[in-house]
This record gives sequence, C-alpha cells and structure tokens, in this order.
Amino acid sequence: MSTLSEQNKAIALRFAKEAWGNVALWDQVWDELVASDMMWYFCGWSEPIRGSKAKEFYADLYQSFPDIELVSVENAIAQNDKVAFRSTIKGTHQGEFMGIPPTGKSINASDLNLFRISEGKIVEWWYELNLLEVMKQIGVISDS
Repeated sequence: MSTLSEQNKAIALRFAKEAWGNVALWDQVWDELVASDMMWYFCGWSEPIRGSKAKEFYADLYQSFPDIELVSVENAIAQNDKVAFRSTIKGTHQGEFMGIPPTGKSINASDLNLFRISEGKIVEWWYELNLLEVMKQIGVISDS
C-alpha cells in the first residue's frame, strides 16, 4: 500500500508528464487532476490565478508555445499533501505570449513546481520560471 505522499507524488508527476506537451490530452488530464477552484501562483504575480481562469491561462500557454514539451523532471520530493520538483521545458514561441507577438524563437527553461494536493486533486500550484531568461531567448530583452 502506498503512502499519501507517494500517491500525491504520482498525481503531480502524472500532471507534469501528461499535461505539459500533450495537446491532445492536457484538457482531459487537467479536468481529472486539478480542482475546479485551484489557485495557481504563477511566477510571483501578486494575485493567484483562480479556478477556470487558471485553466484558460494554461490553454493560452499552448497557443503561445503549441509544441511545448517537458524535457525532464528532477528532484521530485513529496511530504504529506505537498509535492515539489524541478523540471525543464522547451518549445517554440508561435503565438502571442504575455502581449508579445510570436517570434518563432525556441526556449529551453528550467522551472520549479510546488503542488498541494487534497483528495486526489491539485488545489494549489506554485510555479516559478525565470521569465527574464525566457524573454531573452525569444529576443525581446537583450543580454547586455
């Protein structure tokens, strides 16, 4: 019998592997694994993205980077209702992203994810990505 920590880790990793980079499945996986009132704390924004707005924002990411994929997951750690891991994603900027028109440039970025899971559903998600590095990679901010 697996522990609650192991069950929650499996949920978080399934979400990462099946929702990132799987355009055909992400909507189904989201509905199955994410609570309808989930709060997503995206990159230190002052207010979390809540409920259906979080799902809409996630869908917009697929419009911005339709070929986005999860390259790797490292250091997955679970304790009770929390699961954390680092991962690497890559994709091509092919649609508007945060008001920036498509550049056709590729990104490769590391991120940090922390989930709180309750009754088999993701209820909170803290997501940190170095947006400055992404902006440099798509060419809207120079290195100098």
